[in-house]
Amino acid sequence: MRKNRFVAGKVFFWSLLLVYTGVMLYLFVMQCLEVPDFRSDMPDYVNQVRGIEGDYKFPYPLFFILAKGIALMTGAPLGVAITTAFLNACGVCVTKYYMDLQVREGLDTSLWSDKKRMALDFAVTGMVFALFLLGNLYSPKNTAFFGFDYAYRCMGIYTPNPIWNATYLAARPFTIVCFFEAAKVLQSYRETFSWKGCVPFAVSLFLMTITKPGYTMVLLPLMALFFLVDLVRSKGKSFKNIFCVCVTMIPTGLDLLYQFFGVFTGVNVKGEETGIGIGFAKVWSNYSKNIPLSIVMGMALVLGVMVLNWKAVKEKFIYRFAIYNYLVGMIMFLCLYEKGFRMLHANFSWGYMHGMFFMFLAALVLILKNTMEWRKCWKVIFLPAEWGVFLIHLVCGINFLWYALQGKDLAGF
Repeated sequence: MRKNRFVAGKVFFWSLLLVYTGVMLYLFVMQCLEVPDFRSDMPDYVNQVRGIEGDYKFPYPLFFILAKGIALMTGAPLGVAITTAFLNACGVCVTKYYMDLQVREGLDTSLWSDKKRMALDFAVTGMVFALFLLGNLYSPKNTAFFGFDYAYRCMGIYTPNPIWNATYLAARPFTIVCFFEAAKVLQSYRETFSWKGCVPFAVSLFLMTITKPGYTMVLLPLMALFFLVDLVRSKGKSFKNIFCVCVTMIPTGLDLLYQFFGVFTGVNVKGEETGIGIGFAKVWSNYSKNIPLSIVMGMALVLGVMVLNWKAVKEKFIYRFAIYNYLVGMIMFLCLYEKGFRMLHANFSWGYMHGMFFMFLAALVLILKNTMEWRKCWKVIFLPAEWGVFLIHLVCGINFLWYALQGKDLAGF
């Protein structure tokens, strides 16, 4: 029976992954082939693979190297589409691995029946795919929400799954690994530093950065803040271990310098000054006239779950780490912008959306845990509301994906 349970769980996961990846591949192929109305940034990536210079620079080569390799057999459009679908599927796989660990932590399953274990396997798999489909809340098109009107139902509120950006999706498998491995490093380096233990963190950080550095821009300042606080608290005693952790990040630091000088110095193709500017909500306010409400609409489920489970959040570092990442991403997006015509591209929003993804991941783990242990806590009375809001987020996300699959302009969603 145990073998059957294991096989059934694997079949269920891989079947859903095949369907999900097939759907996403269809979307990416349509975008790369520039089928009418399937508008996205994909044509720019296809031109990059072909060696055609465009208006933008992409000094993060991993995605394009993989696409060029596949393009040798399929051509540039299919090479870009297949690469995006493959890396996005890898993100699902690593999420399944880490979510399994998080959900099972602290659970004594030794006395569970095989049926109950199988149900848990299926539930985790379902939550993983739900996580990759979730969207922000929004009202019907051209309808104000609490008197609040916004330019786009996604842009301005933002989502943990920006399916319109291939490089974000391509970086996500490395981003997810880096998030969990960075949390491990921050929890353990004070007591004992291990070069071997830092390898998954250092490698995933570097691979993420050379694919798209959106989350790198959030994680490194956050870790620097952790280290600074720790140095003060320990009166300098933790300096050696902190220094060793920083050594593992040298390749990433060098690559970030290369990217900075390639993108944020000199002038752009229009002769405008490039660089990073500072201005509160300078970009976000172009897409939302009520940023606090936008945050609530994007994070309704997470805000409720975190408040109701605050004791568990305080006790477990990974939940707090997700919150820290989200807050740093939000602050950076609120305060920083890219100078020149790319200002309205909102490129500092990528770190914010990575933060949203990790917060939703943590929230879904908590919901699953609460559901499995519903007899042990009075908070069970809130579970129907949590599942209800979760389903609304899921419906909104699936509706957004369906809108994209119909070949409609996402900017008009």
